[in-house]
Amino acid sequence: MSEFELIDRIISEVNRVKPGDWPSLLSGIGDDTALIKFKGKYQLATVDCLVEDVHFKKEFLDWTSLGWKALAVNLSDIAAMGGKPKYALVSLALPSDVDTDNVVKLYRGMLELARESGTVIAGGNISRAAQLGVHVTVIGEAESKSKTLLRSKAKKGDLIAVTGRLGGAAAGLQALQGAFRPGKFDTDELTRAFWRPQPRLDVGQLLVKHGVKCAIDISDGLLADLGHILKASKVGAKVEVARIPVHPSAASSSEVDALEAALNGGEDYELLFTGKREIIEKVAADACCPVTVIGEIVRGTGKIELLDTLGCPLSVDPAGWRHF
Repeated sequence: MSEFELIDRIISEVNRVKPGDWPSLLSGIGDDTALIKFKGKYQLATVDCLVEDVHFKKEFLDWTSLGWKALAVNLSDIAAMGGKPKYALVSLALPSDVDTDNVVKLYRGMLELARESGTVIAGGNISRAAQLGVHVTVIGEAESKSKTLLRSKAKKGDLIAVTGRLGGAAAGLQALQGAFRPGKFDTDELTRAFWRPQPRLDVGQLLVKHGVKCAIDISDGLLADLGHILKASKVGAKVEVARIPVHPSAASSSEVDALEAALNGGEDYELLFTGKREIIEKVAADACCPVTVIGEIVRGTGKIELLDTLGCPLSVDPAGWRHF
């Protein structure tokens, strides 16, 4: 069973039981965060983890950057809903031989981003474990359900756009794993793309301001995450490969398949969103980062058609990240 087949099974079981105050849950499993209405306010809740030998290796571990990234991946989910972060809970799974100074470094990295984003580290837990794991839950807020970005709101005729540059994190992971010959290529920018993603909180709120309805953050890979939107919205997509904004440091290295990294590499934590042309033009004019139109929403549930510079179909496997 694949990761997403398992998620579908979990959704089916949760929907069958529906425990607790179910009516207060406005959007649950299937979006970047849960959306909850509580006493007239709208809360966002998300949780994610970084686990040794799954998301990083001990041999290239940077404790301070691990703390930054553990919070960043959750803040990116809040950004993808157009919300604002408020509080974070941190649960650490630590090997028995861990150096406490390294744990302090982890928190320093997390607090650096918490200070930038206005997030309060409100509590957490520590447990002994065979391998290092950092689990973070973030609570945020949204203005209303109608002013929340959902995966299910893409419409035929919408343009598809992305923020920033793609493929840097995947290339950075290759650099950390020793894929580049020593001295052949300056890897600092790429390894920073892997370890220090910048959650697009300001842009997420800008999308809401200008009337965008549909977004997701790029964690599993451009094609995989676009596929999540297409499935939820019951539409298809045409994507012009030449328009995809590939990270320049990845593109300039002969040792990286930069297009593959941009399409399927994942962990860029940029925003992928859809909207009418005039809306996207307003977002691009106001955004603090590049915004690039890469395609269009069309008919055909779940189908992605990739086109080359001549408009001819390309065959690319939408692999993306899978846990199982």
